[in-house]
Amino acid sequence: MAMHDRTFTIKEAAVRAGVSADTIRHYERVGVVRRAPRTDGGYRRYSESALAEIAIVRSALRFGFSLKELAVFFDSREKGRPPCAAVRAAGGRLLQEMDRQLEELTQARATMATLLAEWDTRLARTPAGSPAHLLSLLPATARSARPRPRLPR
Repeated sequence: MAMHDRTFTIKEAAVRAGVSADTIRHYERVGVVRRAPRTDGGYRRYSESALAEIAIVRSALRFGFSLKELAVFFDSREKGRPPCAAVRAAGGRLLQEMDRQLEELTQARATMATLLAEWDTRLARTPAGSPAHLLSLLPATARSARPRPRLPR
């Protein structure tokens, strides 16, 4: 790193990157961000390029890539083997998974729309103040309409 390059403490880098200092440390441990050089006192110093790496990791995680996948890609790149084909293949798998989830959500939505119509009918026939037992009409095989997000680590 050249002397004129601005560097940041881990706290400053975390604020600029929109993550916690623990997240940055974790990214270093799993190999998705290069280990920061340290001062004579042992403090990490992060460059603008390190912040750019963190931004790439955050974007990739939002798209569904895992930290493990990213670590493999970055390790391959560091060893002079561009991982472009592997990145493209992983992106294709992510798209297939999104399509599967969209299909499940479409089916769950159709089930919910039908169920709401049944509930409306039952409510219309139920005297005011009497229980309509709407939840008893839930199909036993219905899948959750809420996707289970994969949380970044």
